[in-house]
Amino acid sequence: MVKKTLAAVTMGIGIAATLVTVGSFFGGLWWGLDLLANFRWQAMWAALLASVLYALSGKGMFTAVFIAAAAINLWLILPAWIGSQPPATGEDTVRVTHVDVSGMLDDVGETITWLAEQDADLLLAAGASPSTIDAISASDPSYTVLSGESSESTVTVLARGNWNITTELSEAGDPVYRITVPSGTGVIDVITASGSMGTSGTASDALEDRFATITDMVTSSANPVAVIGNLGATRWSVVSRRLLGDTTLRDATAGYGYLSTWPTSDLPIIGRWVGIPIDVAYVGPGLTPLDVVVGPNIGAAHLPLTIEISPVAP
Repeated sequence: MVKKTLAAVTMGIGIAATLVTVGSFFGGLWWGLDLLANFRWQAMWAALLASVLYALSGKGMFTAVFIAAAAINLWLILPAWIGSQPPATGEDTVRVTHVDVSGMLDDVGETITWLAEQDADLLLAAGASPSTIDAISASDPSYTVLSGESSESTVTVLARGNWNITTELSEAGDPVYRITVPSGTGVIDVITASGSMGTSGTASDALEDRFATITDMVTSSANPVAVIGNLGATRWSVVSRRLLGDTTLRDATAGYGYLSTWPTSDLPIIGRWVGIPIDVAYVGPGLTPLDVVVGPNIGAAHLPLTIEISPVAP
């Protein structure tokens, strides 16, 4: 009886992982399928576990199917480790730290102290309350607050100078910001936004509108571009694939490993491996990451993402 129950549970896990794997390729047909694409990492491990347990149960008929599902997901995730970036000059870098601080902070003092000590040229605080922004500004008066009022769907932009910032609203009303950042080799445009995942038809429409506005901002920019933030979709979502396909952007985190940022987890050893890389960084031609770091856990809703952007070496 126990063996039959284990086989049935294993079969359920394997079939679910396989359906997620295949269905997420058709995210353009329905928002639910595109939402599943964000969880390819979890689908890969579920399919791998099912294939092992199913093989041990002595019934290998579906083992090959589950292994194939795991392999497909692994193939799409593998660039996180084997991807490469153009060499950087390492000169006149721009340091950007992004963190989603919406909701309750575990320890406001710890969060503020860490953010103020990052010495970022741009500090992007998504979902920050006015009191949080006031505390950051008090901790480091050299920051200038460039963006407007704070809410869960906005990003407060703090910069090392009174730089130019352009704001455009998507059709759903989500603000998208473009900050022109000076450097010794010219200027770059950093584009950021914040919003929820496509967990419903309405949220999915807002997600598509947000990405359409980001695409317009990227293509209309006269400077090298970087897009950084919790945009509401991982690299594997159809809206992200469309953004990269319609522009010259590429994934700046490729080659730096699996950089999950949400949800945060304090589980030993596997804590960093249970989430999804919902906070993203993309760069265009002429720019390359000198370094990309996720963490530590500062008591916010997401792990912070810090990227140091450099011109591409000739």
